[in-house]
Amino acid sequence: MYESFFELDELPFELTPDPRFLWLSEAHREGLASLYYGITRRKGFILLTGEVGTGKTTLLRAAIDSIPREVDTGVVMNTAALTRIDLLKLIVAEFQIQGRFETKADYIIALNTFLLERLRNNLNTVLIVDEAQNLDMANLEEIRLLSNLETDTEKLLQIVLTGQPELRRMLGAPALRQLRQRVAIEYDVEPLRPDEIAPYLAHRIQVAGGSYERVFAPGSESTFYAFSEGCPRLVSLLADRVLLSAFAKQVRPVPPVLVETKAKEMIAARRQGLVDSDDSETRDG
Repeated sequence: MYESFFELDELPFELTPDPRFLWLSEAHREGLASLYYGITRRKGFILLTGEVGTGKTTLLRAAIDSIPREVDTGVVMNTAALTRIDLLKLIVAEFQIQGRFETKADYIIALNTFLLERLRNNLNTVLIVDEAQNLDMANLEEIRLLSNLETDTEKLLQIVLTGQPELRRMLGAPALRQLRQRVAIEYDVEPLRPDEIAPYLAHRIQVAGGSYERVFAPGSESTFYAFSEGCPRLVSLLADRVLLSAFAKQVRPVPPVLVETKAKEMIAARRQGLVDSDDSETRDG
């Protein structure tokens, strides 16, 4: 709606996890390197956590796009209220394994056969379980058991668990100590620092075909940080609302006072329950 007014080719602050719009802060760059290293070096279990909106899903998409083509990746989402058989069904479906499955053993045998065939062809297989904090203890234990699929020298399946900070607390439970001990690489995605707000906004605007200086006047970065506390999704949410308001007022570039006004409106609306600042984790910005 406001793209042409700000000389943009597309909307720069959509909340979908498009890897093109991922700006690699210092924290995100290290997280991406950790994911790439863990996956390509067959490290087994990898743990990626972070608060809602810090960019975990986008980071995962970027990692998947960057790994070699011989790595087959299956992503299991919507993990709430699954039975152990449901979990195995989702995994088998993700890797497009065909067969007649009547028991849990049928799923395990088919998955093991599939993984052995891929290993013989020197291919790597990665299972990504998103929103893993929604899994119960039984399903987390089931995932640990899948890591037992191995030869004498190789892990057949690399497993990436992603989730919110409570996932780390869950893995600290005594009942899950065997799973916790198998985590070879772990990374917690931190929010943006105050000095990273401007580069984040500028990157997204540039990807959308625009110029940061033509969109935002200097001086609004501190407001973005105060509103979002460094959460990328909230920075994008505020920026989108601000650009819409500026378009309605035909103001360009956006002055700091307009950013402040819109931030105060959104904070007030949030307190009244009119703005869902968390949105959906599947739209992790």
